[in-house]
Amino acid sequence: MVNTYPEGQIQSVKGENASCIMGRLTKDVDLLDGLKQVCKQHGIEAASFQCLGSISRIGFVQIESKEDGGLQYSPPIFVNRPAELLSGTGFIGLDAKGELDIHYHGIYVDDTGNISGGHFLEGENPTAVTIEYVIQPIKNVQLKRGPDAYWKLPVFQFTEGG
Repeated sequence: MVNTYPEGQIQSVKGENASCIMGRLTKDVDLLDGLKQVCKQHGIEAASFQCLGSISRIGFVQIESKEDGGLQYSPPIFVNRPAELLSGTGFIGLDAKGELDIHYHGIYVDDTGNISGGHFLEGENPTAVTIEYVIQPIKNVQLKRGPDAYWKLPVFQFTEGG
């Protein structure tokens, strides 16, 4: 297949799977804070992960269109009721200051049957019963937040190293 996209529009880096970490978060541990603690414990700075489980309340944002045709995130959305995470996936990398950062999107169903999802916010998604996760650390890849060239939103940039 011939590459028809302009130079730099697609980023890819070949990494090596280092190992696999599986576990669970227990009652009242925040989803993203808890996963960061696991990464710190195991020295992980670049990884992908998946999780499912239950949360006692939800805090997230969703993508919105701006009047000028651009994109932005919605104001924070808070659902103060329990929910099951039907599916969740994300990436772990570093922010501009070199601190652990997580980009996570999840789909949930609340206790009334409403299904929604979006970009979950740190500190706003405490575990209800359990959140089970698998983290796949990646060697020789660095994920670091930086502005997207087109949208100017802070996104992970993928480079060799790490």
